[in-house]
Amino acid sequence: MNASTPAYPDFDAIDTITCVGAGTIGGGWAAYFLARGYRVKIWDPAPDAGDKFARLLDAAWPALAELDMVDGADRTAWSLHTDLAEAVTGSGFVQESAPEDLALKRGLLAQIDGACPPNIVISSSTSGYSMTEMATEATHPERLVVGHPFNPPYLIPLVEVVGGQSTSAAAVDWAADFFAHIGKSVIRMDREVPGFIANRLQEAQWREALHMVEQGEATVEQIDRSITDGPGLRWPFQGPMLTFHLAGGEGGMAHMLDHFGPSLKSPWTRLTAPELSRQLRDDVVAGCDIEAGERSIADLVAHRDAGIIALRRLNVQLAATAAEPDSADRATDDGAPASSVGPGAPAAVESSSLLDAYTSEVVTEWIDYNGHMSEAFYVLVFGFATDQVMDQLGLDATYRESAKASLYTVESHIRYLDEAALGDRLTVVPHLVSAGEKKLHLAYEMYVGDRLVSTEEIMALHVDQAEDRVVPFPAAVTEQITQIEASRPDWVGRSIG
Repeated sequence: MNASTPAYPDFDAIDTITCVGAGTIGGGWAAYFLARGYRVKIWDPAPDAGDKFARLLDAAWPALAELDMVDGADRTAWSLHTDLAEAVTGSGFVQESAPEDLALKRGLLAQIDGACPPNIVISSSTSGYSMTEMATEATHPERLVVGHPFNPPYLIPLVEVVGGQSTSAAAVDWAADFFAHIGKSVIRMDREVPGFIANRLQEAQWREALHMVEQGEATVEQIDRSITDGPGLRWPFQGPMLTFHLAGGEGGMAHMLDHFGPSLKSPWTRLTAPELSRQLRDDVVAGCDIEAGERSIADLVAHRDAGIIALRRLNVQLAATAAEPDSADRATDDGAPASSVGPGAPAAVESSSLLDAYTSEVVTEWIDYNGHMSEAFYVLVFGFATDQVMDQLGLDATYRESAKASLYTVESHIRYLDEAALGDRLTVVPHLVSAGEKKLHLAYEMYVGDRLVSTEEIMALHVDQAEDRVVPFPAAVTEQITQIEASRPDWVGRSIG
């Protein structure tokens, strides 16, 4: 950093962040910053901005809690401002998320630039404009960067960071490092590209989807299911490039391109967008209404967030189990050390005298015709709790794959004591009733708040899947089991042997 470059704030010295705009994106950013422990000052001139953000925060906070981001954070540490200078005073970073209007962006960024000290980096959430286009009226364009998030910003980790022609490399580096510091997955782009990277890929798919609806080739629901039940299942783990690399078999991408290259000439896609006629607009809107059915926007948001949380957790688990033995101290994205696993050995887990509680939220798909959670999904949630117990004891996915052995439930008993409703937060408390050389006797209590809604008791056997017989636990697993304190609720034993 040369003498003319201002010293940007040390990350640890920042305790306040300003969010300019409190809509879906700006409000999502504000919720995320709050969850990371910052005080957040929000500037938005809309008279109902505070009420809208409060509702967004109510929806976002449980999801952030699921990702363990809110321990010690104060969800009330935000304030709403209509004076821009007041809103940026004392802030160590500014994230602008105003509507996508170029003239508006230019004027607003110039105002923010004029109100902030020259050593504060200002980032824009724009989804399409370049910073070169937006910074034309700013006095200090060298500290203006794009920090393009994805909706919802409080859950999707990706941020694409790029500067404009007048942005200093130091400001881009600082912004990229700051986003990484607060837990984001950062792509520091080499140069400005219209629409950035991910949006360009999304836009190509979106245009083709509109063509297919317009031509009567597919319905809205068919298009969505073609992704959610098809290639979308691969994308959380491997993007489009590695997906096609695997499609080439042992020859990889080279074979893929050599073999399927001619198909690129086939008229499979029409990248030019179709005319957005009134008919096409109405057909797409109607298709979304049909697909959503009785689910409200809030229901769909809750379902989306639950799915993202589950996938993010699974990605962390997969990354941990794939770690090399010498990387046992590598931190996962939630700050917990990743386990390393040797061939045929169970995963190392931290010693604990108690089994960890499992938490989840009741989503729309679990609700029956009576408006409460269907009995089948009580079983599902207890199953997820058992999976977590297995992970804690070292019987995790890596062990099951390497040892070709797993825990089989051979007897169970469930009591349905009370009802669970949409949005209820479930906490399942597991108990190790007893353990043998080859079996576990487990009991679970499911709570909504302090209300006991269900219990399950199971007997599970350790089975060698290759030989189809019950076998003793390996020594490392037995040692882990002995570290767990036995616990027997008073209702246990009524219907299980």
